[in-house]
Amino acid sequence: MLRQYGILLSIFLLSAASATAEDQLAKALGDTLVTPDAVAAQHRDFVLARIKKLTLAPDATTWQQEAEVMRRRVLDEVVFRGVSADWRNGDPAPQWTEVIDTDHGYRIRKFRYQAVPGMWIPGLLYEPTRLVGKVPAVLNVNGHESTGKATDYKQLRCINLAKRGMLALNLEWVGMGQLNGPGYSHNHLAKLDVCGVSGVSVFYLAMARGLDVLLSHSHADSERVAVTGLSGGGWQTIVLSALDKRVRLAVPVAGHSALAQRVANTNSIGDLEQNPSDLVSIADYVHLNALMTPRPLLLIYNTKDNCCFVASTVKSNTYQPVIRFYEQAGVPQRLAYYENSDPGTHNYEVDNRRQLYRFLNRHFLADTVTNENEIPSRGELQTSAALEVMIPAENADFDSLAAKAAVSLPRASTESKTLQRRQLREILRAKRYETGADRFTGPNAVDGMEVRRFVLRFGEDWSLPGVVVQGAKADRTVLLLSDAGFASKVARIRELVASGTRVVAMDPLLVGVAQPPGSLYQKAMLIATVGERALGIQASQIAAASQFLTRVLVAGRLAIESHGPRCSLAARCAAALDGATSIDVVQTHDELASIKSLLRPDARYQDHPEAYCFGLLESFDVAQLIELAGAAD
Repeated sequence: MLRQYGILLSIFLLSAASATAEDQLAKALGDTLVTPDAVAAQHRDFVLARIKKLTLAPDATTWQQEAEVMRRRVLDEVVFRGVSADWRNGDPAPQWTEVIDTDHGYRIRKFRYQAVPGMWIPGLLYEPTRLVGKVPAVLNVNGHESTGKATDYKQLRCINLAKRGMLALNLEWVGMGQLNGPGYSHNHLAKLDVCGVSGVSVFYLAMARGLDVLLSHSHADSERVAVTGLSGGGWQTIVLSALDKRVRLAVPVAGHSALAQRVANTNSIGDLEQNPSDLVSIADYVHLNALMTPRPLLLIYNTKDNCCFVASTVKSNTYQPVIRFYEQAGVPQRLAYYENSDPGTHNYEVDNRRQLYRFLNRHFLADTVTNENEIPSRGELQTSAALEVMIPAENADFDSLAAKAAVSLPRASTESKTLQRRQLREILRAKRYETGADRFTGPNAVDGMEVRRFVLRFGEDWSLPGVVVQGAKADRTVLLLSDAGFASKVARIRELVASGTRVVAMDPLLVGVAQPPGSLYQKAMLIATVGERALGIQASQIAAASQFLTRVLVAGRLAIESHGPRCSLAARCAAALDGATSIDVVQTHDELASIKSLLRPDARYQDHPEAYCFGLLESFDVAQLIELAGAAD
């Protein structure tokens, strides 16, 4: 009995000692020299430094020339990048269905049209009962409202416009109302991006094809075309209006701001369509406002907005810089700004609608005496069911469009390894960082191991945490990475050291301690919209760290061990860029078998934001990256 007790006590004491040692190592690994807040400041500075600056041209004529170049670049290099001609030049092919007649001076005509081949969008045309000659036409888009086109304030706006003698087109927005399935989730546009097809093109074409339908009406006055909407509808308004000069007047409501405002106010960052790859390297949203010159533009924001774009945070960076453009063009009266305080929340209620009616009256109906107040119409609201438009059961969405685009990807390459590596570098926007390490701490003895902490510097942009752990014997060196941060791999590090391995561990950008507080995916999309790629930064950091370590610690090449799909893909890209120069082998755990797995219906951009690097799958899958890693130039 005493013998059994002694055995149990020995096991307990050994376990306790082991646990204590594990705790000590965990503490040593977690005590890094760089904090998430410090990385957040680096990320902020990195993004802000790359925002396109708005500058006033010498004169109005020169600005119009510059505006045309900017407009064309945004369309060609962002909106329609990788988009086929049958998408870009497609026919909306509207199909008109039933009509809702009312006794209130207007009718509602239901229809559907194609944004891109196979994707049908429901729409409603509010048409005055009595139409004579040409009349103003207003495209109404909506934001993140689950009720979509049936949202009450949107119905009231369209009804009022029709009662004022205008054509009012009410479109369903992708992801809302009838188009609310998971495959329409806005961030799923990334599945097209990774295939090399601009996902934001679907949003743009849904608007542009809707405008085609509106302008095809025999009574639509092409000289009096307006767009308006709240929130995501405000974003749609400024994007379409700035880039499509068929729009003659725009009233975006609480839907956009200069990127610096959104970096400072993260509730304004928005979804992926609002931060498409490369946009802000060409044109920030304040540029889009300036592209409206000399067309009438009314910007509406709310003083107590409970969603985003609080008026006090946007006026100085989104409205005021544009004043001089309208003054230079000699039409200062065509630019207006309004702050709503009743109710002041995120809204397009009666006070904001009154500003729309007044602005339309001033610029489209100047010779007509019109009412600026809302015409009471709440009793005429229709139910969602009554406004439903039949669309195909197998309507295309982001998931199905991406699956179709990926069928023949990646494309087979006959190029040399050198050219393939150059192509990968361009896709990733990879960097050749000058790399060093500083702030080395002295060795901290932990259960027979030495732990040294340090900071890895990558150029002027990034300073990230690292650690070296080794025992009395170190026959080989491994660079260890983990999606959960290297501090999560206590047991594995101990195991490697016990086998005679020196472990150098680091957290690349957006991983572990190097992940700034807040939304991971929004940090990645901000990097992309200013023209960089998060995956490229990570891969460049890993490659640069490997090259640095082979200079100072290793005779020959080192091995990489990565844990998790995010770090494993970054490590594969790093090794492919390295071309067997500094990296000998990459051992992965929980790696993506194929980048195509990111296209599955249940795959989410939020989980692997870096992996959805624009155009990566067009030329490279995991197998191609592995092959490229083992082939020197």
